[in-house]
Amino acid sequence: MKRNRPTVAIVGAGPAGSAAAFVTASHGLRTILIDRARHPREKVCGEGCTPRAVRNLERMGLDLTLQGVSVTHTHLISPGGIELFTQLPPGIHGGQALVIPRTILDERLTQRAVRAGADLRQDLRVDQVTVSSSCARLHLHDGSTLDADVVIGCDGMPSVVRRSLGGEPFRQAQTASAVRAIYEDVVWDRERALVLVWDKAVLPAYGWIFPLPEGRANVGIGMRMDQLQAKEANLRRILETFLQLPRIRSLLAKARPVGRVKGHPLPMTCSPTDFVFDRGLLAGDAAGFVNPLTGEGIEYALESGELAGRVVVQAAQLGNFDRRSLMLYSWACADQFLPILRLNGWLRHVFAVPWLLDRLFRASLRSERLREDIARIALGGEGARFSGRMLRGALFG
Repeated sequence: MKRNRPTVAIVGAGPAGSAAAFVTASHGLRTILIDRARHPREKVCGEGCTPRAVRNLERMGLDLTLQGVSVTHTHLISPGGIELFTQLPPGIHGGQALVIPRTILDERLTQRAVRAGADLRQDLRVDQVTVSSSCARLHLHDGSTLDADVVIGCDGMPSVVRRSLGGEPFRQAQTASAVRAIYEDVVWDRERALVLVWDKAVLPAYGWIFPLPEGRANVGIGMRMDQLQAKEANLRRILETFLQLPRIRSLLAKARPVGRVKGHPLPMTCSPTDFVFDRGLLAGDAAGFVNPLTGEGIEYALESGELAGRVVVQAAQLGNFDRRSLMLYSWACADQFLPILRLNGWLRHVFAVPWLLDRLFRASLRSERLREDIARIALGGEGARFSGRMLRGALFG
């Protein structure tokens, strides 16, 4: 391949792909951003952006508060019905989360990448990626090929790029499934909040209600695949059970569902591996960067996409895209994500045991610090001061 400047092919134009494309295009690399669909397109998701994700969007020059719903509170409900209505600590990147339809979020992100110089190619499906000493070759569904110096796989789970580059598939215990419904005419009995529910009737699944613009709400439930299969359960039926809970019926008393219930798979691992290869990186869901407690992934997608883009820019300056030259990405991700992922993986076990969770919530009624920490955990875990000693004191002290 003879080109004047390095070519980066990014597969998947979601938050991770657009963040990566924004970085590489901004630094002058020839950037091709590929998506199998055409924007605006629907993406099944909880549609919540943590305060940290909001800050990441702002770093890209995007203020989407007018297109979404700004949220400053969490409303958490324990198995025994203990409710914590907590203002987001200002120390968490300004204490403001955002719920925004993915049709809007993803389109605005791709537009930002295009303004930075990325070449957006839509309705284009990648079937396979092969790597040689000279290039990463994308084999497209229409029979054509596209050659690049490096490929960044941001194509979710399951990922064509991950499979093609030799990444291990996620084990059943490392994956989850979620379903969601959209409700309209939702009337909030207090300030709009991110509602997270752990009820005995649906555990080890957890449910959510997130406010959307125009009086709508994203209502869903998620559960690990190994637990789902062990219970021989149907997630859509668990959602029906969730919707019939008295507190949920109260919250949605005047609302009605619109459209179909839709589902999607997602990775849920505390220690992602296999995301750096010769001439290839993975970001977002494709790499396994998802909160293992709540399933939130937009924050990790934006940050891992940005990191992948920066590492590719550095590799381009060195003129080498082999695995060793790209390993900085692995170290950066380990430093930025692993402590939080492992904390949330540990807490996942606590949140699956009704009496433990009730005790934790009850203890938090007496401790503002503990309430704030639980709110931080619900929003990804950043800044939480949980420790085994502190947790034992809260539960048994």
